[in-house]
Amino acid sequence: MQIELETLLDQTRDAVLVGDLATLADLAPQVSALAEELPRLDAAAAGRLIRLAERNAQLLQAATRGLRAAQSRLTEIVEGPTLTTYDARGQRAAIAQPSALQPRRF
Repeated sequence: MQIELETLLDQTRDAVLVGDLATLADLAPQVSALAEELPRLDAAAAGRLIRLAERNAQLLQAATRGLRAAQSRLTEIVEGPTLTTYDARGQRAAIAQPSALQPRRF
């Protein structure tokens, strides 16, 4: 059972690295089920599983940060360009460009 869990954790790593969200969704319940059914392990075996799980957690956190950054960038692109300036205290201030969709007064 431990070998199966190690294999699933390795498959999870591979899925994260290639961005295969469908496979990740399939693997998550399998990993959880096997983790709950694990018998008592010796220190070496438990250490290996902990290292694999921590490695995957770090990869998932990095992937989440990347997705958030991409989402933020897409929002910036959709909202259009903004002029960024700094005030006297050094704080950023964005000045939005008028949108083509906003009515203009003449």
